[in-house]
Amino acid sequence: MKTKLILPMILSNMLSGVGSGVMIYVSGGNPIWIGALLATLPLPFFLMVLTNVFSISRTSERLPAIQAINFAGVALVAYTLYSTQAPLSFVQYIPVAVAALGFVSLHWYVWSFSYYNRGKSKAIAKGRTLPEMRFKRLDETSVSSSSFNGTKTLMVFFRANWCPFCMNQLKEVKKYADKLKQNDVKVKFISNQGFGNSQALAKKLDLPNHFEILQDEGLKGAKVLGIEDIDGSPAGMPGYPKDTVMATVIVLDEDGKVVFGDETDNYRRRPNPTTFLHVFEKSKAPSEKANSTLNSIA
Repeated sequence: MKTKLILPMILSNMLSGVGSGVMIYVSGGNPIWIGALLATLPLPFFLMVLTNVFSISRTSERLPAIQAINFAGVALVAYTLYSTQAPLSFVQYIPVAVAALGFVSLHWYVWSFSYYNRGKSKAIAKGRTLPEMRFKRLDETSVSSSSFNGTKTLMVFFRANWCPFCMNQLKEVKKYADKLKQNDVKVKFISNQGFGNSQALAKKLDLPNHFEILQDEGLKGAKVLGIEDIDGSPAGMPGYPKDTVMATVIVLDEDGKVVFGDETDNYRRRPNPTTFLHVFEKSKAPSEKANSTLNSIA
């Protein structure tokens, strides 16, 4: 249910912020409306502007800077009301309500919405072989997870194109394409968002040959791993399934065994790709490392 509320919450904050900006102009810079603006704009501005302009893949857990702006707005509204020492008029109730909306929305987002409240998957345990799963390629041919054996594999389960953090995460992984190729790593971006959406994503990302986008139809693979997010897509996302997956990263060695797993409980907290590279470097055979050392000496 909480996922369905995010778009209406963002839209109401955005409209309230724009309205507050208009009232700042109309009122000649009344601080109560400045406070209302500061209380409501941080959430939509952060989600719709900062994440896209700066390609943010991960954040701090509590977003202290965003919270500080929000607190400053609420405090300015409260101080303005206190300093007038007069009963609230009907007009003054509006910025108070707007500031309250901004305060509740942001703290709901930070302390509740951002969390999956997931338990650790028993299947994604270091040293274990993943259960057999079947996915589909973009040409709709079937592929088994056991076919990944024989090469190191990076599996990134992402929610859908509508998730800015997911999209930025995939772009960030792609930046390390050369290093991943040097370490003989195959990369699998996996979701259940549908072939049309994934084909659009493939065209947008223009992935190299060692990257592949796979479909997890009906979340069958995600359910085997215990990382499905039932009814987890926001309302107002036509063309996408209502169920999705919890953001998860899995690294497999050549034998198909798990050497690294990230099951973030906060969808804004994604592992840095350097973590994957570090794991892959560590997974090199001793002979490979010795050869690398000899080459560097030579």
